[in-house]
Amino acid sequence: AEVESDILRRVRALLRELDGHHPSCQSDRGMLRWTLHKKIQQNPSTSCVLVRILVKELERAERGDLRHYIIPLLHTLMYTLIQAPCIPDELCARVYDFCKRLLTLPKPFCTIGLEYASRLQVERRAPGTLYHRTVISEHSLPSAPFPYQERIFIFADPELLPEAICQALLSDTEAARLAQSPGGCMSCVVTHALQAALGDSCDIHSLRARLQALSPRDVERCFQQVVAALEGAAGSERGQLTARLESIYRGLLGSVPAGNAAREGLQGTPLPNPNISFHLWTEDEQLWKELALFLRPLSQSCEPESLGQEPDGAAEVQDILGDCDCCGQSRFSVLSTDSGIERDLPAQDEPCAADPERSRLHRKGGIKKKPSPLDGVALLQAVPAGKGPGKAPRASGAAPEPPGPLQRLHTARVVLLGDDRVLGRLAQAFHSLRKREARRVFLTARLDLQFYHIPVLPGQPSVSALGGAGPEELCEVAGYLGRADPWYESNINTLCHIIPKLATM
Repeated sequence: AEVESDILRRVRALLRELDGHHPSCQSDRGMLRWTLHKKIQQNPSTSCVLVRILVKELERAERGDLRHYIIPLLHTLMYTLIQAPCIPDELCARVYDFCKRLLTLPKPFCTIGLEYASRLQVERRAPGTLYHRTVISEHSLPSAPFPYQERIFIFADPELLPEAICQALLSDTEAARLAQSPGGCMSCVVTHALQAALGDSCDIHSLRARLQALSPRDVERCFQQVVAALEGAAGSERGQLTARLESIYRGLLGSVPAGNAAREGLQGTPLPNPNISFHLWTEDEQLWKELALFLRPLSQSCEPESLGQEPDGAAEVQDILGDCDCCGQSRFSVLSTDSGIERDLPAQDEPCAADPERSRLHRKGGIKKKPSPLDGVALLQAVPAGKGPGKAPRASGAAPEPPGPLQRLHTARVVLLGDDRVLGRLAQAFHSLRKREARRVFLTARLDLQFYHIPVLPGQPSVSALGGAGPEELCEVAGYLGRADPWYESNINTLCHIIPKLATM
């Protein structure tokens, strides 16, 4: 009861802040939702209590026509539900029915309701699916049944933000990246899926110890089995999925009696921190380069072997582009007598066509060049959509094949830190990207690109550094977003002065 009352008090304080009633302590402004998320992440066993409270508040907001409560509460609910070790089916059904009722409302309520209703339908059929899909996509784990990938790119202009903020963010993101390994993320997926399926009968402590003792290859094999079972549960009953996961559990721990599980309640498995890359925006084409390198691992399957080499992970983009050893060499051209017209080629019954050595095309006098990831990108850009580089040209007079639609398997979330000036730089970079895509489509056909803005102002900026404008005048876009969205105002805009303070702590 004490835990439930504490969570209810936090949720009510969050709703009061959405109404514009800020807490008396100014340091708590904008931090209520993030502290609530941190509390759930540290103790996932309280997730079921928070889900029940949020469902009641959503239903109360629906009855009272308090629509500005719905989207913030729904986002928090889904974030909690993903990490929850086990949610009763009747509670999931209430959330699912609420999301379906949102379809009668205008945008954005109907859009978010449809998205979350489809996710809940998948989760109810196979508990733990949303968790493993989130971890797989955010950490680019190898998975054939679910090949989607996501990455967060943080761009900060070093000329606009103090060096202390840039260095603090760079060190924090790098430390978070090094603290997590693919094997650890796979173990989290296996642990959460087995506990979601088995409930109280899952010995979570013995399972974690067993996974830590396994080799990375065995952990990946177990991970692939769990993912295949969850993704293949579309046409099967829930009992069959539970039986498959239970066999994997018994294969790890052996025949464990039901009474040997620790009676400490459901422990839960927090979500690992997503894969975040921090970049100091020093080049005009840096945004396009980073997005192209993000697509590079997926492109290797359809490139020649000469371009299939991965670059060293520690190499910078400037080294990738400039590391070419052929710039100082002489170039020689070979005159070709081939007209390139199909009817001018020798027929099959001519003697020259029977000799494979003479009919084979050769490239002479070429210069060997060290392959780079962006070379592979250029090669893929020249290939029509739906065709691989090695496909033969169609015969003369044959009907053209309709190009198949490309599936966007990558999602790039670009977060911009700064004031309106960094948004102006984004507009220039995005205009250059669109011009490049107008000449040859590549990124926009394969990548779901999303932009986010977090306003950050230095602690005591000088008037000369701001170009004669006040701090409020340099955050007009963030102010407009705050007036249009109360959640953005209370959770994002209020952090613009806190982030510089956190960087100096």
